[in-house]
Amino acid sequence: MNSPRFLSDRSACAAALLLCPAIAFTDSTFEDGPVGFDRGMKLEKAPWVEGETGYPAWPGKSNKLIDLNVSTAGLSYRVYIDPESLRTGDDHVVRYTVVMVSRNGVRNITYEGLHCGERTFRRLAYGVDGEWHAISNPAWQRISGAGVNQYRKLLYEVYFCNTANRYQNADELEQKLRSGIDPAITEY
Repeated sequence: MNSPRFLSDRSACAAALLLCPAIAFTDSTFEDGPVGFDRGMKLEKAPWVEGETGYPAWPGKSNKLIDLNVSTAGLSYRVYIDPESLRTGDDHVVRYTVVMVSRNGVRNITYEGLHCGERTFRRLAYGVDGEWHAISNPAWQRISGAGVNQYRKLLYEVYFCNTANRYQNADELEQKLRSGIDPAITEY
């Protein structure tokens, strides 16, 4: 049988063993400074800055455009992306040329940017007679995916913006477009 003195010695020994790690670390100094999370600490995030960009080559007749095969909300036109225009930047903006072709053959050409981190887009320029015309102070707009903006939602969710936040280059984006939902590649 255990005597009361033995239990108290045993308890004191166990308590001493539990305190040893705490004692060992209280006098330690770390060359990196204090360790742990301070609730008052503020993590400063650098403000986002859009990268500089020029305009891509005009989508000429020899370019093979990629048909997005996307719903256009009952409007009779097709939406194409010029793979030669795809640009990715360190600013997480994918830039691309959109060619919308009506049933009558009328072409509406724009150069756009899609900001993956913010789910926004903006038109940078429109094309007329083989030339780009800058849009002055284009505003970033939310991607709604309704009506004629359906193609931007498709580009954001399926092709351009990887949910794993892994950087993708223009070649990877082109491969995704070409292997996408029933892609039909057409001559311009």
